[in-house]
Amino acid sequence: MNSSQSSFTDLNDWALVYQNLQTIEPEYLSLKLKLHFKTIPNFDDFIKLYESSKIGCNEDWNHNEEIFLQLVVLSLNPRCIKNRFDWEKIQKLMPKYRSLSELCFKFQSFYKAQLPRQPWSSFEDKALLQIILDNTSRCKKKWSSIANQYNLNCQSEILRNAKQCRERWNNKLDPQINREQWSRSEELHFLQLLLQNGRRWADISLKLSMITKYKRRTEFALKHKFKQLQKYYGHKAKRLNKTDFEISPRWNIPEVDMILSKIEIIQEKQKKTRTQEYSYCEFLRPTFEFSLVIIKNGCLIKL
Repeated sequence: MNSSQSSFTDLNDWALVYQNLQTIEPEYLSLKLKLHFKTIPNFDDFIKLYESSKIGCNEDWNHNEEIFLQLVVLSLNPRCIKNRFDWEKIQKLMPKYRSLSELCFKFQSFYKAQLPRQPWSSFEDKALLQIILDNTSRCKKKWSSIANQYNLNCQSEILRNAKQCRERWNNKLDPQINREQWSRSEELHFLQLLLQNGRRWADISLKLSMITKYKRRTEFALKHKFKQLQKYYGHKAKRLNKTDFEISPRWNIPEVDMILSKIEIIQEKQKKTRTQEYSYCEFLRPTFEFSLVIIKNGCLIKL
């Protein structure tokens, strides 16, 4: 046990903590918190809970430790009022050493409703980016550890969870994100993958990156592209009876017709582009003078 951790040798202090628990209302608190208890345990069970919370490795939280954290936090802040959490005192009361960030982050996970989304600042972006770039095993990101390290480094009132950190990286910070305009070739490949894979955006993003030098489109960009397709081509789609493409069973017939119709439009445009080939040569006139001419699609155009 860390030297800063408490023990049950001074029962008077713990009796005071336990006494504060009698003022909390589990029924009221359960409206906004996922409580791991229905009623307040008696004092003997409270002590047993403390002892059993020590069991297990230091990294993983066991169920009893989570219950004890809830009881300690609520004993000091019975109404669970924001900005009134004394995390340093809570840290000393816990049976195992946990950093202030760990305690705060863990208690935040007990809230039923997500805290209001706060926009990311440039400082937060730089902090998250630095943590990920410093991660030696970048291919195997453990987002819970990254989120914990981020909250520890930033010391911000706004805590970010693993999902928020992952989405921020995947949709904004990753240097491999493709932000260039869509080429016809890339759009055609996207539609073919869409037809084959359905709305499996992560798979489509990975497969599409193989033809764009591993610069990837975000899932948000792919969804936006598909919505554009629905908006501009959904009502123009015509029934196409035969196709050589593999079609995912996740699509209905109108959606298949819409995607195939757009594929046909792009292929026609590519065909026209390929036929409009230009070349030039020197042309000898009857007067034995040379003239430069351009040949467009086999037809002679004089300058």
